[in-house]
Amino acid sequence: MNRKNFRKAVVLTVLVSALWPARMLGQQVHERLDSQFVNLALQNEFNGNVLVAQQGKILYSQSFGFADVVGKHLNDDATTFNLGSVSKTFTSVAVLQLMEKGKLKLDDHFISFFPEFPFAEITISQLLSHTSGLIDYQIFEGPHQKDPKQIYTLKDLIPAIKADNRALRWKPGERWNYSNTGYGLLALLVEKLSGEAFQDYLNKHVFLPAGMKNSYITSPLIPFPDTHRAVRYEYLPYSPSVLRPVDSVKDDYIDAVVLGAIVGPTAVVSSCRDLLSYDQALYSGKLLKAKTLDLAFTPALLNSGEKAQMGWGGSYGLGWMILPTRFGKLVWHSGGAAGIVTAFIRNVEKHQTIIVLDNVTHRGLHSDALDAFYLVNGASIAKKKRSAAVAYVIALYRNGADAAAANLLSMRTDTAAYFLDEREMNRLGYALAGDGLFAEALEVMKVNTLLFPASFNTYDSYGDLLKRAGKKQEAIWMYERAIALNPNNEGGKKALAELKASSH
Repeated sequence: MNRKNFRKAVVLTVLVSALWPARMLGQQVHERLDSQFVNLALQNEFNGNVLVAQQGKILYSQSFGFADVVGKHLNDDATTFNLGSVSKTFTSVAVLQLMEKGKLKLDDHFISFFPEFPFAEITISQLLSHTSGLIDYQIFEGPHQKDPKQIYTLKDLIPAIKADNRALRWKPGERWNYSNTGYGLLALLVEKLSGEAFQDYLNKHVFLPAGMKNSYITSPLIPFPDTHRAVRYEYLPYSPSVLRPVDSVKDDYIDAVVLGAIVGPTAVVSSCRDLLSYDQALYSGKLLKAKTLDLAFTPALLNSGEKAQMGWGGSYGLGWMILPTRFGKLVWHSGGAAGIVTAFIRNVEKHQTIIVLDNVTHRGLHSDALDAFYLVNGASIAKKKRSAAVAYVIALYRNGADAAAANLLSMRTDTAAYFLDEREMNRLGYALAGDGLFAEALEVMKVNTLLFPASFNTYDSYGDLLKRAGKKQEAIWMYERAIALNPNNEGGKKALAELKASSH
């Protein structure tokens, strides 16, 4: 071999040696992520799309389950999902763009743009950081009772706030409190200062510049044709492979329809690929200046000077959750509503991106998305415990009371693999009753009293369902026990009095 060819061989060997660990690492990351999400899908705990990228390059991208059960359409790369509260990051971008254009300042008071607004102290920054003191959608409880069919929009926010004497729960800046109401007000502000409908503003100034060709806003009052949009589903808790559209579920109708037209807090529809384009547009400065993003990614401060802390240990900036980790700083947002569980996670130090979109209400998916971040960085994650209550109710529905009880006794001893929660048992019992499965529901409530005999609530709930089933004397006994455990149980006292009066 001559010197020239020998030199080429050495260079090639060095290049292959350098690339081999990276290729092996990428393969390992793919396998670890695939193992996690395949397992979740097999356990009926995930139905959607996941995408993981680093430096804009996709490391893992997979689809699971149905976008449309009736049409038998599977989720795929083109499927679009309602993002839920991940939409708040887009609202934040819109407000901060207007700030960069000199149309507002973050310490401006909201009342200076809307003189009819009742709380003069609240600033735009406080609305962005959930420190305004405003309550959430409880402002619509009264109006909804008067007219259950009304669908609320942005124009209804300020009148509802003015009419509710509970609307301001805390002094502005006193504490952090999640408020969808505040983000609806921000969407109103964007419309007033831009002269454009909120959905048009996002399309023109965010989606198009970011290259998000399949993203838009839709709501019960803003139809948008999209054959790729995933139907939002709720699963049967006692048969989790069975999916029902959320607008057919009584408890979900308010969330999906009555409040679903308030844009700003939610209502953005997008895909994993479009969100990756959004992620890259944020890095490249197409949407906001770097110093503006630094401001958004900095924890907001309360009046006390303390950070605006969220319940799980992270903090909140201007439309972004913030979580420092040993692998880098996460700026992210979760979304959760009927038929929506989403997570958009960005490690801004390593340029890592984790996107998880689910069109079924799998409530544990946010922690699974964070687990994916740790898997990407080579960390081990704790084995996820399964709910003994859920497994018990599934067994009850499928196999009957005796088999379910035996299964439950076995799970109670396996504390490494299962956890048992009184409130979850209670919720599952009511879910069975709501679907007319009263015998099974009563069995769940009875077992809950035996599992948690010191809890007044187990007896109170059992008494409630016994009352509905027409078993008055048994219901009286349960309410008497509940009141003995908690003499301040006014609801139980009222129910007991009514039962005794009707028994005479």
